[in-house]
Amino acid sequence: MSAQENAGTNPPLLTLLQRGARWFSDELMERLEAAGVDPITPAHAAVLAHLDSSTSLSIAELARRAGVTRQTMHRAVTQLLEEGLLVSKPGPGFPRSTLIGLTDAGRRRRDVASRILRDLEQVLESQLGTGAMADLRDSLTRAWPG
Repeated sequence: MSAQENAGTNPPLLTLLQRGARWFSDELMERLEAAGVDPITPAHAAVLAHLDSSTSLSIAELARRAGVTRQTMHRAVTQLLEEGLLVSKPGPGFPRSTLIGLTDAGRRRRDVASRILRDLEQVLESQLGTGAMADLRDSLTRAWPG
C-alpha cells in the first residue's frame, strides 16, 4: 500500500487530533451563536476555564494552568478585558503584579460555553462508548506532561 493510500485509511495522529479539535471548536461556535452568545476563541476559553467567581489569578499562573506562554495569555486577557469579561486589580507583593478575575458577563459566557462543551463531550461519549471515552481521556491526560 502506498503512503498516499495509507493516509486515507490510517491518517497521521496529528490529523486526527486536529480534526477532533476542529469539531469541538466549530460545534462550540455554532451552539454559542444559537444560544445568542458571542463566540469564544480557544484562547479565550483557556482563560475563562481557569477562573471562577472566587478566584483571581495572575497572568503567569493562568498561562501555566493553560499550558501557553505568558505572551499568549497576556493577549487573550487583554482582549477579554476590552470586552468587559475580565477585571484586573493590583495584586499583592510585586508592584506591577495584577490579578485577573471574571466579571458577571464573563461568568455568564463561561457558564454557557462550559455547558455546551459538556454536551459535546456527551455526544462524543455516545459515539465512542463510556469505556472508550474514559480511555481516551486517560490516554490524553497521560500523553503529555503538564
